[in-house]
Amino acid sequence: MTVKILAVDMDGTFLNSKKQYNKARFLKQYEQLKQNNIHFVVASGNQLAKLITYFPEISHEIAFIAENGAHVVDAGQEIAFAHLSQQQYVEILKAIDSSYISTMVICGKKSAYVHRSMNAEDYAKVARYFEKLTVVDDFYALDDLVCKITFTAQENESFAIFEHFQKQSFVADKVLVPVSSGFNFIDLILPDQHKAHGLNLLLQKWQVEPNQVVAIGDNNNDMQMIKAVGYGFAVENAVEALKAVAPYTTVNNEQEGALEVIDLVLQHQPPFA
Repeated sequence: MTVKILAVDMDGTFLNSKKQYNKARFLKQYEQLKQNNIHFVVASGNQLAKLITYFPEISHEIAFIAENGAHVVDAGQEIAFAHLSQQQYVEILKAIDSSYISTMVICGKKSAYVHRSMNAEDYAKVARYFEKLTVVDDFYALDDLVCKITFTAQENESFAIFEHFQKQSFVADKVLVPVSSGFNFIDLILPDQHKAHGLNLLLQKWQVEPNQVVAIGDNNNDMQMIKAVGYGFAVENAVEALKAVAPYTTVNNEQEGALEVIDLVLQHQPPFA
């Protein structure tokens, strides 16, 4: 089966621990992908503005699935931006315990927002992932469309925070659902607005079948995407839950596992022979 789409997660997959990738190697590969009419898709929990900074040479012509699937853009054209209604947003803010305010990131279309009470350590951590980040005094006063709410956590707190939000009424009512995106972040995302949903919008636009798609990831928020495509790869450093469902594996992100898969595609090596 001919590959038509190659979709990659960023943190822990395409990027190494320094938040970098082998640009010289990839840009050569990208030219070959174009020559073979293979779409390159960036699928990440990150903000669109942040993702664009990783690909200054080609951001105008590739596709992005940002915010864990809520924001989909192809060659600069917005395909979708899923968001909470204002009423839903206010009700969720009221439901979230005030002790979480200082660790929250409200992800909007214009910017991401943190409360002034966030400590310097958490702010520095958050700022690594958000190109547009605004400090506010009042989350209720935002003039933006909100697609996701993220919480920072300490190493030993992530599971407890995830469990806490599993019990919330807005989760039971399927307004938002919690997902671990790795690196001690817990995301509350719109149900069914995951990476696989964003990818499906692009499949429809480009008239591509799922079995013509390669997807590469490392964490729980890649699960639906990996399961939805013909060639789902987990990098060696992926969480065990993802490895359990991924039909294929590649070397870890420090060893350029995603670029290794691209080479297999371009060279028609197994499983693409």
